[in-house]
Amino acid sequence: MADSILIIGGGASGLMCAIQLAKNGKSVTVLEKNERVGKKLLATGNGKCNLTNINITYKDYNTSLVKDILNEFSPQRIIEEFAQMGLLTKADAEGRVYPYSESAGSALNVLLRRLDEYGVKIICDALVEKVMPCNGKWKAMTSKGEFVGDSVVFACGSNATSGLDSLGIMANLGHKVVPFRYAIAPLLCDGVKGANGVRAKVYAGIYINGEFAMGERGELLFKDDALSGILAFRLSSALVRVGDKVEDCKVKIDFVPDMQEQKLADFIYYNGSVYNPLEGILHKAISYNIISRIPMDRSLIMSRKKANDVAKACKNFQVNIHGVGGRSNAQVACGGVALDELNMRNLQSKLHGGLYCIGESVDVDGLCGGCNLHWAWASAMAVSKDLI
Repeated sequence: MADSILIIGGGASGLMCAIQLAKNGKSVTVLEKNERVGKKLLATGNGKCNLTNINITYKDYNTSLVKDILNEFSPQRIIEEFAQMGLLTKADAEGRVYPYSESAGSALNVLLRRLDEYGVKIICDALVEKVMPCNGKWKAMTSKGEFVGDSVVFACGSNATSGLDSLGIMANLGHKVVPFRYAIAPLLCDGVKGANGVRAKVYAGIYINGEFAMGERGELLFKDDALSGILAFRLSSALVRVGDKVEDCKVKIDFVPDMQEQKLADFIYYNGSVYNPLEGILHKAISYNIISRIPMDRSLIMSRKKANDVAKACKNFQVNIHGVGGRSNAQVACGGVALDELNMRNLQSKLHGGLYCIGESVDVDGLCGGCNLHWAWASAMAVSKDLI
């Protein structure tokens, strides 16, 4: 078994892998391009660090090949692992798990403390330029010199937000790679006039090339030229996974998901204002956008037809989607090292012994809500188990 391991990347997956290996007696060196490790972790979950989600299943990911790893390293297993490190967690109503402090800094601090306790060597400002097998070992050539280990773990993440595209390292080793495409980002659209900054709890479904792709209840945040918020982020993954085959995309929004259309129409007919039938139901900016789209009688009389038209529009509001926000707005990226050349139980390369890939650097992406950080922890633990 390998005694010394190089980990390329000091993000979530790299740090978890280092801790698991070092506490079991391995000599671990983490090579990080930034001035400190865990930089992107501090920004996850809007700074609250959505560690995992107790409702996660393989269906939340772009591939069912993650099933074995998810079964072994479940959300409860991750929660227990962090508890042993000293991090208390809590889950919200949707199952999202956060540090009890609701601060990503708390999660990073316990990771850093364990790294220090177990003697992990961290080399920052070390940009890895090339990795290659060398006399039965692995050599990493970096901006701070050469490092040698018995095994190497590729944990470089993606170039989303402030990351770097390091897939060339794996491509040079003969691995197929899937180019990164940004996900978990705002959906670019025509906009909802005058509603910038307005939030609404809705049901929304995304339709790609005329076909329903997915839909959920959640919160949308309206921007001048985009739909944002957790629900939009989740829908964005469905759009990105289609790749370049998108000819038409729409999001259909139900602004009153708790009430059937006919009951809503009845409420509007008997109680709604003829000036703005939705003024007591929705935010003013949202209601004006809905009503402006209805080709209805504009007289100051509340007719049954007018009430029906307003209710229908309220529950079937369509927004044309032009794409997904760019790198600076994306939390993760789809793509990475192709899965058919990895053993999907331990993520070891099928081309090179002693070479492993974890986290976002692998062509695995999950929906918004804890799935991607969960994969970071789970994949790291799967690899460390194989190397121990």
